[in-house]
Amino acid sequence: MSQEAVQQVIGRAITDAEFRQQLISDARTACADYQLNDEELAALEALDHESLKAFAGQLDARLSKSAGRGFI
Repeated sequence: MSQEAVQQVIGRAITDAEFRQQLISDARTACADYQLNDEELAALEALDHESLKAFAGQLDARLSKSAGRGFI
């Protein structure tokens, strides 16, 4: 696994609500710009979506791409 690429995807999902929803809806399409293999994509598809949303919701709003727009 390319740990760096997977970390980039997860980091973006935590700070970017729109990307997070894309990842939840269709991980393969959301990750098209990342160099991930089938195993990595399967792991991202298997993420616990509720935990991902909950963690993102606890993040300091200043770190969120949506800061100032009223949602995370």
